[in-house]
Amino acid sequence: MSAELYDQIIPENRGEVDAHCVRTLFERARQATQLAPLGTLFIFWVVYATAGLPLALGWMIVNTLPDALTFVLTSRLLRNPPPAGRIAYWHNWQVVLRILQGLCWGSAVVVFHIPDDPTAFNDIAILAVLAAVTATNVVSMAPSFRTVAGFCISTLLVPILYSVWLGDVIHIKIAVALGLLLLVELQFGWDAYRQFAGGVHQLVLNQKIRKQLELRNIELGELNQKLRVIAIHDQLTGLYNRHFMVDQIERQRELFARHGNICSIVLFDIDHFKQINDRYGHAVGDDVLVAFSRRVETLLRQGDALGRYGGEEFVLVLPMTDLNAALHLAERIRSAMAGSPLVFQPEEITVTASFGVAQLEQGEDADHWLLRADQALYRAKENGRNRAVA
Repeated sequence: MSAELYDQIIPENRGEVDAHCVRTLFERARQATQLAPLGTLFIFWVVYATAGLPLALGWMIVNTLPDALTFVLTSRLLRNPPPAGRIAYWHNWQVVLRILQGLCWGSAVVVFHIPDDPTAFNDIAILAVLAAVTATNVVSMAPSFRTVAGFCISTLLVPILYSVWLGDVIHIKIAVALGLLLLVELQFGWDAYRQFAGGVHQLVLNQKIRKQLELRNIELGELNQKLRVIAIHDQLTGLYNRHFMVDQIERQRELFARHGNICSIVLFDIDHFKQINDRYGHAVGDDVLVAFSRRVETLLRQGDALGRYGGEEFVLVLPMTDLNAALHLAERIRSAMAGSPLVFQPEEITVTASFGVAQLEQGEDADHWLLRADQALYRAKENGRNRAVA
């Protein structure tokens, strides 16, 4: 399945797939350099008696150098990952180091060959190590087929050519066997790379889908918040709307029934508001409603709820407030309105307001509570407006 996904990699995802593959390659290459000395020491142990200690030790040191460079380089790159534009550059360097490493491994067959040895023991022992090293490389370097191919070819091509050059039957057979091994390893390396890259592509797709879902969830959350604001607020004034305020009144009634929390409401409207609309137009009337709302808000406490009840009528819910305190607040609002103009275009307009105040009583439902406040507002209008009545 992962191999099939490799064929579906789209160009816009190729960079991310390659970057992930190369980073994994660096991690695995560093791990491989920590295991490589085992194979080097085995060859040293096999050949030092026949080849001599200086030659065996010299080869071991030379063979260790590419691994040491790889370890230092990959450690640095893993600590400080290169920018996207430099990933291909460092990938190429990794391929070069693996090719050099492969040539060092393959050279062991030439360096430690014993002429006229009918058993070819040294050659076969070394080739067994090389076969194990290249087979392990197919798996560990799977994130980069170029690295797999470079290492396997550079490792096995030297003993293949050398065996052909020797020309005896046993070495010709060795060359054929190594050639077949190389073909098999390249095929397995290609399949392993396609599977790995396909899996990475799926990971990249999943990450993008997850990010898209996260962004969509954020957008939906913001949209829900906007819808909630729209659902409970009056579009013109920004105050709570009638539906929300009725819910608040019912909630306060329930709190009073359960816990005895007192609460008062104030119904009020702008006096002679129709005359403002008739004289100045509805646009100015809207400006008056907005300015009226803002001025009332400046006089409220935290926890008080102000809403537009309809037209020029407003309702104020005052939790933990008795009748006298509510009446006092209504008087403050009335005085603030009458004391200075609300709008100044097309001319200064000062408005007054009438207020009806009612405190929730035991056993009273929300409708009756609102009715008493409305009756108090009616009396305020009947008594000349610009006043607060409880």
